[in-house]
This record gives sequence, structure tokens and C-alpha cells, in this order.
Amino acid sequence: MSTPEEIKELQQRLDQLSRELEGYRQQLFTLRQQVNHLNGNATPGQPNAPKQIGTSKRNAGVTSASRQTALENFIGLRVIHVVGIVVLLIGISIGVKYAIDQNLITPLSRIILAYMASAGLFILSVILRKNYEGFSAILFSGAMASAYFTTYGAFVYYDLFPQTFAFVIMAGLAVYTAIKSIQYNRQEIALLGMVGAYAIPLLVSSNHENYVLLFSYVLVMNAGILYVSFRRSWKVMNLLALFITWTIFTGWLLFKYKPAYKFYAIIFTAAYYISFLLSAFAFRIRKHIRLSQRQLLHLLLNNFAFFISLLSIFEASSSNARAAAITGFCAILFFAFALAGNNFFHDEKMLNRMHYVESLILAVLFVAIEWSGLNITLLWTLISVIVFVLGIITKTTWPRLASIVLLALTLLKLMIIDSLSFTAVQKIIAYLTIGTLLLVISFFYQKFRQMLFENAENEKI
Repeated sequence: MSTPEEIKELQQRLDQLSRELEGYRQQLFTLRQQVNHLNGNATPGQPNAPKQIGTSKRNAGVTSASRQTALENFIGLRVIHVVGIVVLLIGISIGVKYAIDQNLITPLSRIILAYMASAGLFILSVILRKNYEGFSAILFSGAMASAYFTTYGAFVYYDLFPQTFAFVIMAGLAVYTAIKSIQYNRQEIALLGMVGAYAIPLLVSSNHENYVLLFSYVLVMNAGILYVSFRRSWKVMNLLALFITWTIFTGWLLFKYKPAYKFYAIIFTAAYYISFLLSAFAFRIRKHIRLSQRQLLHLLLNNFAFFISLLSIFEASSSNARAAAITGFCAILFFAFALAGNNFFHDEKMLNRMHYVESLILAVLFVAIEWSGLNITLLWTLISVIVFVLGIITKTTWPRLASIVLLALTLLKLMIIDSLSFTAVQKIIAYLTIGTLLLVISFFYQKFRQMLFENAENEKI
């Protein structure tokens, strides 16, 4: 027997297919209209031409009606409930403010009334869930939002709760909201709970000096996000969690970090990086669904944040050995990811290319940090040769193009920067090397152009 969760997943897939079918239907109407119009022009004397034109008009009318229905569906099911919850919360806020200004109620009464409003929305969501699950989810999200900030107000403005108690209440609300989001199968509820959960330590804490506790709490929240990632393919939630976490953490590293925290900073950097790496692949592992563009962006941002975090932890500048070591380490790491991707996720061509390009860029930066002068020019040229040869061996276009781009940058550096400091001998060596290599590449394209351009679609990487 199917479980409720499987039924909801099937329903979600059915809704998605219905939306796609509607799009195909609209395209079909448009194509029919164009075909009928062309048939009418091609055979003006044909007896059934008026009938075709009439059919075209009917199809155009149906297309217009379908678009209007889709627009109404979007407004009625996606927009109105968000606006309604926001307007309701604004109304509650204005009402509470009026009561405060008029001294009609005590602080404790204000908090009790706000909690009663939250409870009322929650009870109504429970009652309506059986017959109106979508509307029930809307009411539930409003109840949780109201409860979050009522607890915050009770602690910050009125000191009605001790810090630990307020923390526990808001954490409990966050966990409960995440669980219900899976039951409702609604990403917006999960987003509400997630934003509230990440805001708890910043809202409740009277000071932010206990960084170990702060980042441990964030790590626990990320573990919850990872769990949800294996259950639902909610890409926006994962991307938002990544952005919030790395913004908080890298902000601390850039402005508040001290060497005494180095051990903890390394642990949290590795833990955050691994958790978000797994969350991006979670649904791919569970359902064998290829990564989307948002998930690729997720991985790209995660790699960048990891690199910046390591530079900040080891206080690396662009001119010291630490920066070179970290850059070289990340270049090797991303190259290893690309090789692993070719073996285990061969169909993820964009992912593997992204890791190859990242490792290439970091290798170029490593050379620029570690060496100087003519050595950089010659090593960049050597890297270009290696990448070009790999492109030939693997019959892949993008490494050859990347090699040519790197050669162009090397030549540009030689003409603009190195010409001011190189000796005559160094200039001769650099120009002869790059010029010879460019001619060799040009000859290669002339000799093997048929093989290269006819087989470009059969790339292996």
C-alpha cells in the first residue's frame, strides 16, 4: 500500500506534468494557427480554407482563454495567500501598536493576545486541513510567523522570558515547522521555518561573543536542511540556507575572527562545506535526477565560500606562502572532484566542466602567487600546452578554447605589464615561446580541422 508521502510525491509530479501539458497545448494551438494560416495563403481557392481560418480563430481564442486561466491560477493559488498573510500580520501589528499607544493593555496582555492570534490560525489550519490542505498550509505558515516574532518581542522588549526559555521555544517552533513542511509538502513553509531558525541566535542572543555555540547551532540547522534535502527537491531552500550560513560565517571570519579560534574555524568550515555539498547531491543520490542550474550554482557558491574561508582563517594575503598553499590545495581538490565526477556522475557534464575550470583558474592563480616575472609567463604557457593536449586526447572542445584564452591572457600580460620590467633577453624568450606555440596551434587546427569540428558533438568530458 502506498504511504501518504508517496501519494503526495505522485501528486506533486502529476501537478508538474499538468503544467507542462498546458504549455505543450498552448504551443500546439499556436502551431496549428500558423499551419492553418499558411494553408489558407497557399491554396486560396480551396473550399475548406474558410473552415481552417475559423478553426485558427477558435484555437487562438482557446489559447487566450488558457493564458487567462493560467494567470488566474497563479494569482489565486500563489499570490493571494502570501499577500493575505502579510496583510493580516500588518493588521495585528497595527492593532497591537494602537493598544500600546492608548495604554489599553499591559505588556503581558499584549503577548497573550498575540499568542492567541497565532493559536487561532493554527487551530483553524488543523480544522481545514482535511478538505482544504492548501489553505490550511497558508494558515499554518501565518501562525508560525506570528509565534516566532511574538516570542522575540516577549524576550527583547518586555523581558517576560529568560534567554534560554526563549531560545528553546523558537528552536522548537523551527523544528516543528520543518516537520510540517514535509507533511504538507510545501516549500514556502520550510522557507519560513528555516529563516526563523537561522534568525534565532541573532534575535535572541544579548551578545554574540559565544561563537562556538552560535556556529554549532547553525550546523544543527544545516543538518536539518540536509535531512529535508533527501526527502524533497527544494532547491530554493538549499540555496537560501547556503547563502545565510556562509554570509554569517565569512562575515565573522573577515571582521571578528581571531587566531585563537583557528581550530574551531577549520572544523566549522569543513562541516559547512561537506553538509552543503551533500545537500546539493541529496536528491540526485536518492532519485537519480540530474542536477539543475540552481544546484550547480549552489555548488559553485559553496566552493567559492570554502576557498575564501580558508584564506581568511590562515590570514593569507596575495603575496605569502599560505595563500599559495591554500590555492594549490583547492585546485587539487576541485580537480579530484572533476575526476570523481567523470567516474560516478558521467552524465553531469556541466558539473564536471565547472570543477575542471575551477581547478584551472586556481592553478593559474597559484602560479601567479608562487612565482614572479618570466617564470609566470613560461608556466602559464606550459599550463596552456598541457590543457590543449588534454583537449586533443579527450576530443573535447572547451579545454582547447580555455588553453587559447589563457595564452591570450599571457600575451596580454607580457605586452602590458612585463614589457615594463623584463630585460631584452626575457622579452625575446617570452615572445618567441608564445609566438611559436600560437603558430603550432594554428597549424594543428588547419591540419585536423575536419576531425575536430565534425566530431565536436562526441565529447567525453
